[in-house]
Amino acid sequence: MKAKSLVLVVFFLVVGVSFAGQNGKILVATKQKSPEAAVSELAAQAPYLLIFDNKGNFVEAIENPLKGNVESGKLMLGLMVEKGVTAVIGRDFCGDIIGIYKEKGVTTYNFEGSAAEAVAKVLEGKVPEARQEDASVANHKAEIANDIANVEIIAVAAGGESPEAPISALALGARFFLIFNKAGELIDKLANPAKSAENPGIAIADLLAGHGTSVVVAEGFGTKFIEYMNGKGIKAFAFKGSAGEAVKNILQYNGDSKKGG
Repeated sequence: MKAKSLVLVVFFLVVGVSFAGQNGKILVATKQKSPEAAVSELAAQAPYLLIFDNKGNFVEAIENPLKGNVESGKLMLGLMVEKGVTAVIGRDFCGDIIGIYKEKGVTTYNFEGSAAEAVAKVLEGKVPEARQEDASVANHKAEIANDIANVEIIAVAAGGESPEAPISALALGARFFLIFNKAGELIDKLANPAKSAENPGIAIADLLAGHGTSVVVAEGFGTKFIEYMNGKGIKAFAFKGSAGEAVKNILQYNGDSKKGG
C-alpha cells in the first residue's frame, strides 16, 4: 500500500510540474471579472473569460465576445489561439468540444469554486482532465437549437459559388458569401468586399446585415468580427464541410427546436 501511495503522489507532482513548465496560458470561464469569481457553468457562454499565466498569475479579464453565439465552444478556439491558451477551466463542456480542444492541444478541466482556486488546483495536478463521456451533450444540443430557432437567412463563407463549395477556414477570407433562405434554398451569391474595404470586418457585417442575415457560417472567426456581428444581431456558427451541409445542419437544429417548443 505504501508503494502504491508513493506512486500516486509522484504522479500528481509530475502532472503539476509538467503543466507549470509549459508556455501556455490558462483560461477560466467566470461570472465576474475578479480572480475570486466563481467558475461559470457553461464555459463558452460565460460572461467573462479570465486569463492566467502558467505560474498562476492573473493576466487579464475579457468580456466574453462569444456569449450568445451559436456553437460558441468551437468559436472559442480562435480566441484561445490568439491568447496562447493551452488549458481551459469551466464547470461543464459539451462532449465533442472536449475532443476538439484536445486535438488542438487544449486541455479542459471541470471545477466548481473560484477561478484562482481552480488555476492553483490545476497547476498542482489535483484536477483531472474533463472526459467526453461525462459531458452533458444533450443539454448543449438543446441550447444550440434554441440559439438558432426561427432563423430566416443563413450566410455561408465559402470558396465557391455553389452549395457544394467548401466552407472557408476564416470568414473574412472567404471568396463568396452564399445566402440561403429558411427553406435551404440558395438565393444569392455575394463577392467578399474585404479586399477593397478599409475595415473588412465592419464592411462584411454591414453587407450581411443588409441582406437580413441571422447566422453566418465559417470554420473560424476572428473575435473582432464576432463583435461586429453581435452588434448587428448576427450569430456565428462554426462548421467544417460544404456550404450545403452546413445549411442542412442548421435547419435540422432549427426544426428540432420547433418540435421541442
